Amino acid sequence: MRYYQHVARTSWIVFGLVALTLLVIGIVHPPTFHPSVSIINTLYLFGLVLLFQFDNVRRGGIYYTFQEGIILFLFLNYGLTYALILSQVGILVFQFMSHRKAIRWKRFVYLYPINALFDLIYISLPTFAYYALGGPIGSNFTYTKALIPFIGFLITVFVVSYFQCLFVNRFLYLKYDWQRLVKLQSLVYGISMLSALLGIWFYDESPLVAATVSALILFLFKRLLQERGDSLEANDNAKRFDDAKEHLLISRFERETIDSLLLDLPHLLPFSEGWISIQQQRKQVIYNIRTKQPIDVLPLFHSLSADDLHTPIIYGLRCDWGNDIQIGLPVDRHSMLAIPSITSGEVDVSIILFHQVADAYDVTNADELSRLLRIFCRVLERSRETVQLYTESRTDALTELPNSRAFYEHGRQEFAADCYPLSVILFDIDHFKRVNDTYGHKVGDLVLRELGRRIQAIQLQYDDVFAARYGGEEFVLLLRNGSQEAAIQIAETVRHAVMDRPFLVDGHRLSLTVSLGIDTVEERYQRTFEESLRQADHALYVGGKHNGRNCTAHYANL
Repeated sequence: MRYYQHVARTSWIVFGLVALTLLVIGIVHPPTFHPSVSIINTLYLFGLVLLFQFDNVRRGGIYYTFQEGIILFLFLNYGLTYALILSQVGILVFQFMSHRKAIRWKRFVYLYPINALFDLIYISLPTFAYYALGGPIGSNFTYTKALIPFIGFLITVFVVSYFQCLFVNRFLYLKYDWQRLVKLQSLVYGISMLSALLGIWFYDESPLVAATVSALILFLFKRLLQERGDSLEANDNAKRFDDAKEHLLISRFERETIDSLLLDLPHLLPFSEGWISIQQQRKQVIYNIRTKQPIDVLPLFHSLSADDLHTPIIYGLRCDWGNDIQIGLPVDRHSMLAIPSITSGEVDVSIILFHQVADAYDVTNADELSRLLRIFCRVLERSRETVQLYTESRTDALTELPNSRAFYEHGRQEFAADCYPLSVILFDIDHFKRVNDTYGHKVGDLVLRELGRRIQAIQLQYDDVFAARYGGEEFVLLLRNGSQEAAIQIAETVRHAVMDRPFLVDGHRLSLTVSLGIDTVEERYQRTFEESLRQADHALYVGGKHNGRNCTAHYANL
């Protein structure tokens, strides 16, 4: 921010010196104005200048006022001094009145002297070239004599534009595209010269009529250009945002929803740096939108999440930023768009974008992005419910272990992957029917719940074990990267976890045992998941139940 304060001070000093020099010249050589110039004519022509100043077209961060046509008309009919005075007064009024109150004074202090000097150069140098080539003005004007001088005028305009781009890029750190500027300047000055020349055609009838004709022609072309550009831009933006909304709406899970937004954001609005904060259940994660990776918390998000910030924050130049925006960014970052807080249920989203181009964002951009973030919040909230339903549909309510449906999904995935050898361990409680018949189903459910806890404790000891309740009193384990010996060891661990410690439930002390059957698949395509499960079941009943129970049997040893 200090750099831009230094630029503002320097520009005011230069502007003051230039203004003082022009004042001295005006005192030494007082200007003479055209006889037809009157207060009423001046006010009318100044009104036309202001009309074009305030009704401007913005393209690529540059404001095109199309006042060039009126200024050129004034120069050709009333001379350079008169055109400069009206143009400078118009810039003074425009710079002070064209921006919202929050940034009006900052913009005026920073931009007025620079724009006033640019305007002075833009008018003076091309007109000097026009004079140097013998260009006629006033009553001496003829189209044939003005042809060559107008060519010199245009060449000087483009040379001045080129050096303006160099200055703006080098000292103001504003990103202007020279090629884009040439195209638009050609269009603007082409239309401006046409309107000025057609206006001169009516000068003999009345200067005001001539100025009005020139202004109407210029205004018509400007409106056509603006409406066409705005329509194309609006349609393009609407399509991009609609596509992003559609991508969000078809997302089902949290990760899928977040990835969809991070993938689409770089295509929705231009930015140099961007971050998005997603807060769920008091857990905040901030992503760098470019890299799509989580980062440490930015202090800036704390101020944006304050309770009194509910509307988007839009800045167009670095000089607009307040002292509360403390973030280490390159000096050429100017535009800022911040959506402080979009909420839905327990989801809260904030986003910050910065860009090199001046005035890159407007209220329309903020509204579109806010609507997209509201949809994102609702979809993210819905995805949490989807995950909850998905988890509940695959979880046994009694033991809180995965159910048989989850086990089948997991088993098929493991058998399709290259995680061999794989072992399936199927087991159930011996004589469990006696427990239900003797103590009732309530005690039986408590036994199953306690067994589920013991299985979960064993599962924590082994990273590659997936445990589930298969049905009734039957349970199953799937061991990835598990050899036959490892599977037998884990099965024995389960058997002793049941046998060595009685079950204390509902005031009863129950000594229980389990029988276990194992099958191991050493390599891919040896057996399918269902075939391995059947062999483990066969080992359970043939090698376990029929062999006295309370034992472990492997299918390979039958």
